[in-house]
Amino acid sequence: MQIQKKLALLLAALMVLPMLASCASGDAETQTADTAPADTAPVETEMTKATTPDTLPDGLDFGGEPIRIIQGKSSEHDDEIYVEEDTGEALCSAIYARQTAVEERLNVKIDNIIHEKEASEPAQTAITAGVDDYDIVLGAQWKMMKQSTMGLYMNVYDMPYLDLDQPWWNQIFLQNSALGENRAYYLCGDATISMLRAMGVIFVNATVYTNAIDTIDSLYETVLAGDWTLDLMHQTTETVYQDTNGNGVGDAGDIFGYASHKISQCDYLVGGARMVFTEYDDAGLPRLTINNERSIGLYEKIYKLLNENKGTFILPASWEGELEGIDMMKEDKLLFLPFRAGMTSYLRDMESDYAVLPAPKYDEAQSEYSTMVHDASRVLAVPVTNSKLDATGAFLEAFGAESYRKVTDVYFNTILKEKLARDQYVAEIFDIILGGVYFDFAVLHSYALDSIGQIFRDPNGTFASRYQSKEKGYLTKLDELIETYMGE
Repeated sequence: MQIQKKLALLLAALMVLPMLASCASGDAETQTADTAPADTAPVETEMTKATTPDTLPDGLDFGGEPIRIIQGKSSEHDDEIYVEEDTGEALCSAIYARQTAVEERLNVKIDNIIHEKEASEPAQTAITAGVDDYDIVLGAQWKMMKQSTMGLYMNVYDMPYLDLDQPWWNQIFLQNSALGENRAYYLCGDATISMLRAMGVIFVNATVYTNAIDTIDSLYETVLAGDWTLDLMHQTTETVYQDTNGNGVGDAGDIFGYASHKISQCDYLVGGARMVFTEYDDAGLPRLTINNERSIGLYEKIYKLLNENKGTFILPASWEGELEGIDMMKEDKLLFLPFRAGMTSYLRDMESDYAVLPAPKYDEAQSEYSTMVHDASRVLAVPVTNSKLDATGAFLEAFGAESYRKVTDVYFNTILKEKLARDQYVAEIFDIILGGVYFDFAVLHSYALDSIGQIFRDPNGTFASRYQSKEKGYLTKLDELIETYMGE
């Protein structure tokens, strides 16, 4: 149960610690023999996720009002808000039950608008023109939060009916995307299942590990003991390499320890090291803290892994390159592949067993494993042009609550832990991964801050020289962002 409590606090509502409420049967001294129950012991009622109440008032009726939600077309996330019918598949059924419950409770109708472009683009066009085309925007975090200085979206703390202390809203995200007191423009949590799909993990080919190192159980034991580090992954990567075609050159015919491109897949290692880019000052404003010895050390570790380790295979920086890494895993030519948790679906037909691990720690001194969420994960925002804030706020709250009650566990437990699991450790490992999710203000707003969140990508030279060459731009953009957030 401790794991569940932790997840509710960190993930905005992925687990809840059951609470017990006693139901007294009345004053025993005033009961007669005819009315006194046979068993006078208090009756305990367990509150589960499915029965967790929200604070929306009863009787809300918005007269069939359409709730217009725009999202960009995505093969991975088109079902995030709405499905056309209940196909009987577990996740589809849960999503269908959620939308039905919300629509019936509030007397609204979900108008799911799927645009060919990323949602932030048509949303910006409409909002800038003062056109009330959309009630809610569901877009990729990196593009949506790049718009933070444009004044396009409502402060979520000003929205009616939203109860942002509820477990279905991700508290860590809110705390690290906000400025000052109660000023934030984006939401994520149970309502955005793409956050689960986008958690950064390390996939491991069990056959390759067993053939070259030891049983896969021994690797799991290392992880659970807290000893899974970047240095160990670097060493294992080098040990596993085999020039299987005997040509003396590292190429696609060989067996490699690690494969990735040098762009976004580097971010998972940064997340595993739990790098802190910003800290809040006494006024509640973010200040850059990333220029330090730990950053210098991490930069060097990533550089050596990508550029000096003979066991590393560099993939093309594209979707096709990422799929090449998946194929190498399936063909038993690769040990470690950093990727998003949702990519387990691409390994369903893999003949060898595979393991899923958290990203490695920076070093042994790091107390806990840590998880970065890929910035393609989606966030919710309400346009300033929205003319029906009551219906929108009530919808968001009901939608988040029903996602918490009906959808999240189906995805996390059924899809990740059971359907795609091949070993006894996966449930515990995914709990560690999920419990380690964190967000940082500068990383969330990276593309509004001169891409500071990508400073560890494609490492060359030194961290100090790279940071110093861009520090002025970082600080200028941060001041601009603060001014916009604070309405100055």
